[in-house]
Amino acid sequence: MLLLPSVAQAQTEEKAGIISGNDIGAMVLALFAVLVVIVVLASLLKRFNLKFQGTSGMKVLSSVSLGTKERLVIVEVGGQKLLLGVTQQRIDCLKELPGDINLEGKEEQ
Repeated sequence: MLLLPSVAQAQTEEKAGIISGNDIGAMVLALFAVLVVIVVLASLLKRFNLKFQGTSGMKVLSSVSLGTKERLVIVEVGGQKLLLGVTQQRIDCLKELPGDINLEGKEEQ
C-alpha cells in the first residue's frame, strides 16, 4: 500500500515533463504570428521609405540613382547643402549648394 502513492506520484511527475501536441501547436502558432508581424513591419518601412535618422544634424534631402551602384545625393550638414557623388568605392563632394536653393531646380527669391 505504501508503494502505490509513490508510483502514482512518479508517473505524474513524468507526465508533467512531456510536452503535448497542443503545446507544440501553440508554440508554432505564436512563432508564426511573430514572424508575420516582423514581415509586415519591414514591408511597411520599405513601402513608405521610412528611414531612421538620428539627431546628428545631418539629413539626406534628395537622392537620384545614376546606375546600379552610383548615386547623386544632396545632404544638409550644419545648415550647409552639399551635392555628393556616391559610388561603390568612394564618396566625392561635387559642389556646395547655396542655402536657399529649392530642390525642384529653381532657387528661391
